[in-house]
Amino acid sequence: MNIIDGIVNDLATQTKDVGRKLEQIDLSKLEQIDLSEIDVLTQKMNIIDGIVNDLATQTKDVGRKLEQIDLSKLEQIDLSEMAVLTQKMNIVDGIVNDLATQTEVVGRKLEQIDLSKLEQIDLSEIAVLTQKMNIIDGIVNNLATQTEVVGRKLEQIASSKVEGLDPQTRKYLQDIQTQLTSDTLTLQLDDTRGYDSSIRFKDKDGALGGSITRVVKGDITGLSIATKDKSGSLVDRVKFYDDKDVYINGQCFVKGTDTSIFDEIKRQLKPYILGLLLGRTMVRSANLREKASIGDIITGDKIAYWAYPSENGSGYISASATQEHTMAVSAENARKRWRIMGKTDSYYITLYWLQEVINFDD
Repeated sequence: MNIIDGIVNDLATQTKDVGRKLEQIDLSKLEQIDLSEIDVLTQKMNIIDGIVNDLATQTKDVGRKLEQIDLSKLEQIDLSEMAVLTQKMNIVDGIVNDLATQTEVVGRKLEQIDLSKLEQIDLSEIAVLTQKMNIIDGIVNNLATQTEVVGRKLEQIASSKVEGLDPQTRKYLQDIQTQLTSDTLTLQLDDTRGYDSSIRFKDKDGALGGSITRVVKGDITGLSIATKDKSGSLVDRVKFYDDKDVYINGQCFVKGTDTSIFDEIKRQLKPYILGLLLGRTMVRSANLREKASIGDIITGDKIAYWAYPSENGSGYISASATQEHTMAVSAENARKRWRIMGKTDSYYITLYWLQEVINFDD
């Protein structure tokens, strides 16, 4: 506000300079003006006339913009209205700055008038010149009046901003100022009028890149961390609730009743791991296409067929009796690796006991 007051004071000074420069024009000398000089003087006066008219228009715009500010509302300022008030003050500040610049331009244009040439003014042109000078004189007087109005309205805004803040709002603004100058930022429920509060993070380009939001699950509150997906939209990634439940990508990862995170990991992974092992740890008997030793690892294509030892009528384990209890090798089992865990030797046949070799990459 001190900057604006200074600009307005400078504006008043410039306006007085305009008046003094106009008074320097000695109309008694206008009787001797030369007609050949009238074009130059008329052109300069038209330039001045246009600048002053534009200056008056700018001043009226300032008055109208200031009248749009409802000063009665300043007594109830809260945080949500501070941005609007700041925006309006910036508009007023810009207009007044522009007004001061325009006034300086008027002063420079008036200085360009060579008063020595006024001695050659032709009396026949005095009526037109006098009329223009009267118009300019009236506009400048009106400009001084408008400038005083601008100053009064700015003073009203300055006083209202200070006097209209209630003690609670003043304390609130002081608390914010304290937080912004400290290393720790605290956001209380009262700061957001009871609504779900959030902290948002922007990327270098100014776009929203992530957020931390206070969320509610029934009667339970928590925090949600969101980041951008490939489309640029914010998506909740992790949610922490006060009952100690943890959700990742919408699925419960840790139950609040678990004694540790590893309990939940075991609970969720157990059926998956058992499913991977189901039917793969048993030992199966097979007839191989070639001889092998216990402990060897072979590929499934070395298995001729699955077969379980059986005795013939004489009490011997035989190939004919065993073939009644055989099963073909599937393409899947043929691609696997097998470890020889044992074997059954008979006079007629040798069978090997195999267990699948499980790879963690499978």
